[in-house]
Amino acid sequence: MTASEETAGPAAGEPMVRARAGRRSARAGGGPVRRAGRLERLSPVDAANMRVESHGRPMHVAALGVVDGASLLDAAGRLPLEEVRADLDRRLHLAPRLRQVLVRPRPGLGPPAWADDARFEIGRHVRARAVAPPGDEAALLAACAELNQPPLDRSRPLWELWLLPGLADGNVGLLVRLHHAVADGVAAIALMGALFGTAPGPPPPLAPPWRPTPAPGTWQLFTDTWRRRADAVAAAGARLGHPAALAHAADARARQLRPALGEGLAPRVSWNRPAGTRRRLSLVRADLASAKAVAHAHGGTVNDVVLAAVADGARQLLASRGELRPGLVLKATVAAAARDPGDLARAGNRAAIMLVPLPVSEPDPARRLAQIARLTRARKRYPPYQPTGRFAQRAMIRAMPRQRLVNLFTSNLPGPAAPVYLAGARVLELFQVGAVQGNVTVAAGVLSYTGQLNITILGDADAVPDLNTFAGGVREALTQLGARATAGQMPST
Repeated sequence: MTASEETAGPAAGEPMVRARAGRRSARAGGGPVRRAGRLERLSPVDAANMRVESHGRPMHVAALGVVDGASLLDAAGRLPLEEVRADLDRRLHLAPRLRQVLVRPRPGLGPPAWADDARFEIGRHVRARAVAPPGDEAALLAACAELNQPPLDRSRPLWELWLLPGLADGNVGLLVRLHHAVADGVAAIALMGALFGTAPGPPPPLAPPWRPTPAPGTWQLFTDTWRRRADAVAAAGARLGHPAALAHAADARARQLRPALGEGLAPRVSWNRPAGTRRRLSLVRADLASAKAVAHAHGGTVNDVVLAAVADGARQLLASRGELRPGLVLKATVAAAARDPGDLARAGNRAAIMLVPLPVSEPDPARRLAQIARLTRARKRYPPYQPTGRFAQRAMIRAMPRQRLVNLFTSNLPGPAAPVYLAGARVLELFQVGAVQGNVTVAAGVLSYTGQLNITILGDADAVPDLNTFAGGVREALTQLGARATAGQMPST
């Protein structure tokens, strides 16, 4: 069976699970009931992500990694898939969202609600596929790009975990896919912590038997919807009584938009064209301690070091295409967490974006880093932007294939400082994989893990067939800055 056949399901935009009339929540505190009889509904930001996906643009995030094969495989070199599934199944009570689906109510009954999936089977979500020969890094990345291509099946809980044996060094590849509606990058790291152990050893003890709460029925959806509407009217009335607060909120929204709208359009570059469906991946590794030292020496942050290296990747790609010119400044989005530090356990998407100029015409990496550090300090005076209004969300969706505000995407997440373990086997490396969409066909995702700074360069296969030129520029800049680009765990061609 091919990857596309095995991952086939309802296409993005097809109906999610329908609410069934007459079904009511049988017990408090479980399934879709969050508190005081309230259902847990899809947030406006997550609803926007679903709309984007309905227009043919998958809205999931992913992590790829390498697991120690000596600990995971049996004596004959076989993958004990059922044991891995059993280990993960014992941990799912720590991440209830991974056994829930979205119930799509009838018109007039509000946004989709989360509900336990009574048909949940761990085997549908934890699967395996061998990496094609020769089993090097290129083969692993090709397998991950193919498996990560289709949207997640909305009729099931919105996640998958793939184990990829067949690497030449005896280790096992790993790909975890998670929908943005389940968690943003920061929350995804916390959620994955529930599935991965923090030490080698025996599997966790058996969890209490899981009994799914019935999906909400029509009456429960109706009363919950009108209770929310009444609360919204009351809140709006309370806000009208505080004009100063309304003015402050309007000013905050204007401050969010000012950096994007006050600098004009992004320059035209050849990779800003409508994205297709095929992807390419390339990996860059650096030493985290060295990157911190470089950042400190230049008055910046690790994220500034990454942006300076990404700018050099873009510079190399533009030069190879004959598009580099004096004074050229690209615009990159930087994903920013919009959740409180104590809110990591809450599922859903709380991400926002900050727009940062990248002076790609500057040839000296150190001067480029100093410029970027100065620019990001200025940007941090403004709150990051999060499109929450339905009008703004729909306008964004329509504009994405032809927008002129952004040239490329970036994201930088703090990962585990100590090793994590899958079914008792150490995860040797871990990378985040973002998304390209609209006419932005290049993205850089950064994840720190056990002292290593791991960068994934993602590109549309048709718009950026020369993605390795970009990755080579990132790698070269890190070396020139002194961030010590490192070799990986996997053999490469």
